[in-house]
Amino acid sequence: MKREEYIVNPGYYHFCEDLKKYPDAWCYVAWSSRGQGKTYSALWYAYCEGFPIVYMKRTKNDVNLICNENKIGFDASPYVPINRDHDIGVKAKRIEDGVGGFYVEGEPRPISYVIALSAAKSLKGFDLSNCEWLVFDEFIPQVGEITRKREGDMILDLYMTIRRDREQRGRKPLRLVLFANAEEISTPITNTLEVVDVMADMNARGDEYVYDDERGIMLHRIHNAHEENTEHGGIYAAMKNTAWGKKSFGAEFSNNDFSCIQTVSLKGYVPWIHLHYNMHDYYIYRKSSNGSLYMCDSKGSTQESYNLDREVEQRRFYSGAWVDIYNECIDGRMLFKRYSMYDIIMNFKSFFKTT
Repeated sequence: MKREEYIVNPGYYHFCEDLKKYPDAWCYVAWSSRGQGKTYSALWYAYCEGFPIVYMKRTKNDVNLICNENKIGFDASPYVPINRDHDIGVKAKRIEDGVGGFYVEGEPRPISYVIALSAAKSLKGFDLSNCEWLVFDEFIPQVGEITRKREGDMILDLYMTIRRDREQRGRKPLRLVLFANAEEISTPITNTLEVVDVMADMNARGDEYVYDDERGIMLHRIHNAHEENTEHGGIYAAMKNTAWGKKSFGAEFSNNDFSCIQTVSLKGYVPWIHLHYNMHDYYIYRKSSNGSLYMCDSKGSTQESYNLDREVEQRRFYSGAWVDIYNECIDGRMLFKRYSMYDIIMNFKSFFKTT
């Protein structure tokens, strides 16, 4: 099929364009304001090309809802708009709890699979080696949605399982595709991939693309592709200048505070604490003149050191120096070179065991 046949509406996002720009990437991370066509474009492309994919949601309830449209009188399948536009009749059917398939009527084999991340450990009996992509929809959780601390590891473990089966059969490497709305920059998978700081920089500069050639990871901050086609009255006019409007209409991470992220000269600062975490070394400096703090990755000879890869060290830091550092931060007396550093201090309980 020709490119123009994939692009149903040129005013929306089209995943095939990212594939064309960065064909060597193994991981594609794309986020945007609401309603840009991320999931639609990926599912439609895979359908047209005739290869199956794994479409992943967070919980078994999410998957069971998608697969139970006949029982509840409501079709929650992501293929609903594609069925409407192309009259192809793809339906979701439950295979087991948290696992389902998308079927074209009359065909015995699914064209793709839908699985819950929480059910991934029960997939050992499934052969998914023929699937070309692992698509995690809404990798950034919605406000109020509960996630597991190790969710990022779980996603990559599942990726490795499918990838290993594929490569043993001589297929090309599996592609990991992550789609979401711009709700929260720090998530389990963005932390595991260690792309939070790059995303923060893109948000600050307004960059659309960053591709790490060495790591094979593409990041796409989707601009509001069809804003010019959107009626600017109603909720848009009322909410465009609010924090909710910035994320919903402008793909900005307005839920996150970037005010403490700055690059500071170390002149007049004395090294105080060294933190080691996930193969990275961080240093907290104290300013001699007023006692304010700055956290960066510039090495210094510190008074205290904590290895946060060890549980006992996490608790030792939390019950001691962390309290003073946290208070300095909320009093506006601390700056950070990178958002990930700020995140570790301000959201310590999200990363580590403290009790």
